[in-house]
Amino acid sequence: MKHYALIGEKLGHSVSQPIHEAIFRIIGADADYRIIEIPRDHFEQETRGLIASLDGFNITIPYKQDVMPLLTEIDPYAASIGAVNTVLTGDVNRGFNTDAPGFMRMLEHYGIDPAKTAHSFILGSGGTSKTVLACLKEMGSANVHVVSRHPDPDKPHEISYDQFYEAFPQCGGVLVNASSAGMWPRRDADNICAIRPDRVDEMMQYASAVADVVYNPPETFLTQSAARAGKPWCTGLYMLIEQAVQAEAIWQGHAMPEGLTERLMKELKLI
Repeated sequence: MKHYALIGEKLGHSVSQPIHEAIFRIIGADADYRIIEIPRDHFEQETRGLIASLDGFNITIPYKQDVMPLLTEIDPYAASIGAVNTVLTGDVNRGFNTDAPGFMRMLEHYGIDPAKTAHSFILGSGGTSKTVLACLKEMGSANVHVVSRHPDPDKPHEISYDQFYEAFPQCGGVLVNASSAGMWPRRDADNICAIRPDRVDEMMQYASAVADVVYNPPETFLTQSAARAGKPWCTGLYMLIEQAVQAEAIWQGHAMPEGLTERLMKELKLI
């Protein structure tokens, strides 16, 4: 039997285990998948142990960049993004990014085309934001802005939230939440949305479409506002399943069945 896992800091919200278990059942793999929470101050030690004991694993917030120095090789595409969410262990421990194809296929699935607008805005500047930034550029968005609480002055594409509130009404565009704001169970006023709750409906007037990488709850404070404004929207469930399918193709060494993501969405009653 092969052994796989998801590692992260706080994983009470995760639905990755039933997704991978369903894939194992469908493809007939003799494997298991577990959820492993790792405190920040234990990350390196525990992750090195998992590299030695697991056949592969996924990485989520906040370790998608921290894991990279612990690996033997980084896939060139993941290296260009600067974040890893999937690791294949063995003689060579290699990091990949399956979030990127997952995110792009999610936007395509819901008919959101960043190339149709002049600007896109990403809320959050962590590891997931790096993936979204690369994807929006690859999909043809001409101007991508990363909204950060602490923008890097050496990165001209990063802006503060105050700058966002000023710029977004002037140009609008696709809006993507790549932060953990709004994720269950952190639903208090300070964490319910990356945008100030009292300004969300105002900002929705200028959005062409809204994508939230948060998948639990299935409708976030941000996407509920998009729905009220009649704007196309999606949360991250499709991305989560698609990136899992992509990860399994890497781990198992062969392509997954055609239409597997859509099949899992239905079987797991996520749509």
